[in-house]
Amino acid sequence: MLTIVVDAMGGDHAPACVIEGTVQALQESGNRFKIVLIGQSDKVEPLLAAHDISTLNLTFLHAPEVVTMDDIPAIAVKTKQESSLVNGLQLCKAKQADAFVSAGNTGAQMAASLFVLGRIPGVLRPTIYAYFPRLEEGLTNIVDVGANVDCKPEHLVQFAEMLTIYQRYGAGIEQPLTGLLNIGEEEGKGSEMLKQAYRLLKEADQAGKITFLGNIEGHDILKGKASIVVCDGLVGNTILKFGESIPEFLGTLFKRSLDTLVTSGKMDKETATLTTGLFRGMFEPFDVEKFGGVPFLGVDGISIVGHGRSSSRAIKNMIYMAEHMIEKRVNEHIAEVLFEK
Repeated sequence: MLTIVVDAMGGDHAPACVIEGTVQALQESGNRFKIVLIGQSDKVEPLLAAHDISTLNLTFLHAPEVVTMDDIPAIAVKTKQESSLVNGLQLCKAKQADAFVSAGNTGAQMAASLFVLGRIPGVLRPTIYAYFPRLEEGLTNIVDVGANVDCKPEHLVQFAEMLTIYQRYGAGIEQPLTGLLNIGEEEGKGSEMLKQAYRLLKEADQAGKITFLGNIEGHDILKGKASIVVCDGLVGNTILKFGESIPEFLGTLFKRSLDTLVTSGKMDKETATLTTGLFRGMFEPFDVEKFGGVPFLGVDGISIVGHGRSSSRAIKNMIYMAEHMIEKRVNEHIAEVLFEK
């Protein structure tokens, strides 16, 4: 049976929502995996007592320290060796667990994952991706979205290779399509780094590692022109944070307009309720909580990170993502491809 370590102290609403999501995952799944919840006993145990966990495959492990959102990643990993983050990953390193899940400090989790688990042989830099909505059926992932701000061309190529493997084996996409995010579609566009990346991506395509479409532009992302959009972490994180702001921004404008119509008598409350439902449905594709979290690709182990604002539903789905990564053997497939080089 699989064992998944869950960081009880990770996230803005921890440990309450983490405990709720963990309990929900075990109940909903019928105890098909084991969970080790790790965190500070004085904060976790009173909340655990409010749940009936007697029939669940759930154990608790005390970790006296916490890595906060304000901690500097490298320093936190070195100075907080007894934190739930570091101790949880050490359980995976010792093969006492199969995966680690946290909604805490992303930078610290990346640093700790590298320090404790290391990299898959052949990986230059581990990376992190994000989901983006698209008009048509399918999947769009943007990589990198913040783990690597300064990227060399070969890093971008390897990001595309690793994400291609994930989409092929983890998402069931037979032929993932890679696009290089640039300021124009023509081959000679962009900085020298992007021009070199273009050439290397073409070579990776010719070697059968990826399927490369060429350069794509910002307006191609939501159209779903490529299932994999490659860029450096600065650009990717900017796009991600901008995308996350869209539903709230448009929702605020929508509510103002709707309130004005209802107040003026131009729209009745029943119609307003129906319209609100349609609006919410329109933004369902922006719901990142249905995925819960994403793995650090290239880390020699399974380390799943979620948004700091994760709810209990997101925590539950992060646990399912960890189970999915284990069962689909994504890391093993990445190692097989990179060893071929």
